[in-house]
Formats: sequence, structure tokens, C-alpha cells
Amino acid sequence: MTFEPVRPVDVTGIGPLLKYCNWPNTAGSYQTTVMTDADIFASQRVLSIQSHVVSGYAGNKAATFPLQTLGYDVDVLNILQFSNHTGYPSWGGKRISPEEIQDLFDGLKKNGLMDEYTHILTGYIGNAATLETCVKAIREIKESRKGVIYVCDPVMGDDGSLYVSSEVIPLYRSIAGLADVITPNQTEAEALANTKIETLSDAQETIQHLHQLGAPHVIITSVHLPQQDVPKQLIVNPQSDKALVCIGSSILENGQTKQFLVSFPTFQGYFTGTGDMFSALVVARLTEQLKTANESDDDLSPLAQAIFKVVLTLNAVTEKTWKRQKEYVKLQKGEEASDIEGKPDSASLIRQCELMVIQGKQAIENPHLFARDEIKVVMI
Repeated sequence: MTFEPVRPVDVTGIGPLLKYCNWPNTAGSYQTTVMTDADIFASQRVLSIQSHVVSGYAGNKAATFPLQTLGYDVDVLNILQFSNHTGYPSWGGKRISPEEIQDLFDGLKKNGLMDEYTHILTGYIGNAATLETCVKAIREIKESRKGVIYVCDPVMGDDGSLYVSSEVIPLYRSIAGLADVITPNQTEAEALANTKIETLSDAQETIQHLHQLGAPHVIITSVHLPQQDVPKQLIVNPQSDKALVCIGSSILENGQTKQFLVSFPTFQGYFTGTGDMFSALVVARLTEQLKTANESDDDLSPLAQAIFKVVLTLNAVTEKTWKRQKEYVKLQKGEEASDIEGKPDSASLIRQCELMVIQGKQAIENPHLFARDEIKVVMI
């Protein structure tokens, strides 16, 4: 197949145009794409600052494709480069020093490229000095351009334990005042707010603490709550005494908060990169909902509508990944083999657990095609 040269198209009445012809389509004709000047120069551009892996999907590798699929240009700043994520038995690579990170920011700034960002996303950074360097640059971007949306995923730990130094915690507390959205998991939210979440009331108190740090939108991506604290329609597993939900909150102009819960099913397996993909999707979906907030008669807040879409997408991608895990285990151990429990100990099995981001493209583009009864959102 050869590329067809540009064929001018006569379109009148809508101003200067860029006109070109794409690859021939399956019908044998050509699909012409026409962009106005406004389309060309009004791109949404995200500066994504987090880790990078050569193989697999974590950090920027898990965040970039979803954002690009939804129409965002993504400028990737890697704070480390590893061969693979650290769940494998071994890995190679190194962290980028704070001085090298600053050099990258300086290069962007000298060329005026820092002025182009409409969004900022941060994920795992880990090192306190590197975090301070990034915060300085983010503050400059936010101060120089109004309306920049900053989504901060304060990656510090999971399952009740932290894997960063204690000096990182107060830094993230200060960053919350700079962020428009923060997306901690339960462990991270408890560390930031210095609380312990055991009930819905505890979760709401924790969220209030995070709002007081300065973040107008707060999402605790997953939290275990007693079944009796959760609306009946959100209970996915009646046999359990705990419900796993996502809880979010937005501060209104009058100072009141609008809070919500989202239910979702879980899959018995080993998954990495889900939080990174979650926060990337928040960038796009919340922007989308905020733009149409005045056009909707829905009782759901823009954040609740956004997170509902995010959960639909992530659930579909996770389920696809889980099915691949199961098939691989059956091939290795026979049809009676059970789901993966805990962390796999072999690189070959961990490889099959990599998030199926590319194969989830349809779920990224059209989350409602993957709606299911277990995924619901309720304002509380």
C-alpha cells in the first residue's frame, strides 16, 4: 500500500484549512481529514511526570496511551527508567537525578514549551529531592498559565505499608494545595491525613482533611468499608463483611462538599499499573465533564460522572488482563488451576499479568459499552 499525496479539497466558508488525505480505506476510497487553524493550535497537552519501564505497563507507560487515545498530546518526563517494574524478580536501570530533572525543565522553559501545558499529571516520584524539583516547576507552570489542571497521584504505598521515605509525606501534603485533583489509595490517604479509615465516617473525615490541605477534588481510589455503611445497591459481594468502593468529593463554591461512592467488582489476580492508568483517565474524563457540567441535568457531580467512566474503563481492562492470567495458568498447570493468589514468583508469569492497555482501546474510547450491574455510582 502506498501513501496518497495531498489532494486539495474545496471547502468554503469556514476559514483557513489544513487539508490532507489519509491511507485508502477498506472500501477503496480515501478518507479526507480537514482541520481548522483552531484545531491545530488548541491542543490539550499534558506534562506527565512519573516512572518509566522499557517493558510492560506502569507509570508513564500505563498513562500515555489512554491519554493519547482520548485526544491529548502527552509530554513524558521520566523520573526513572527501569527495564521492567519492580514486581519482577530483578530489574535494571536507574533513577534520574534531581539535577538532570532540573536540566530538562530548564530546556523546556528556554524554548517556551512550559507555557503550552493545559494539564499536569504526576505519579510515582519517590525521592524527596526530585519531588521538590518537580513541585517548583509545576508551581511555575500553574502561576504562568491560568486554568492548568493538575492531577496528583501521591504514590507512596499500598495495602497498609509505605515504600517511600517519611520525608516524602509532608511534601505531598504541601502539594495538595497546588493540585486540582488528588487520587490517593486508602493507605496513601491515611498517611496524608494522619487518620485510620475503618468506617464511612472515617473516610469522609479523611477526605475533609485532604480538602483542607487545598485540593478541591479528592478521590480515594479504593477503600474497604463495612457493608452496613454502604448503600445496598453498591454491595457487590453480600457474603463479605467488607465492601471495596471508590469514594470521591468535590468542594462547591459555597464551601459545601458533594461526595459519592462507586462500586466495582474485583478479580483474583496480580495487577500493576492500575493506579497509573486511573489517574491518567481522570485527567481526560474530569476535563470532559467540567466542560459540559452546565448542560447536564444529572444529579451526579462532574467528578462522580468522570470517575464512573474511569471505573468502567479500568474494570474492562483489568478483566481482560485477569482472563489472560487465568488462561496462562491453565496452560502451565492444567484446567483445574486456580486464580493467581498473591505475588507471582516467576518473570514469565508476571509478564502475563501486565495490564492490557493497548487491547483495552475500545474500553478507553467508549466506557459505556462495558457497563455492568456491579458498577454503580451514588451520591452520599
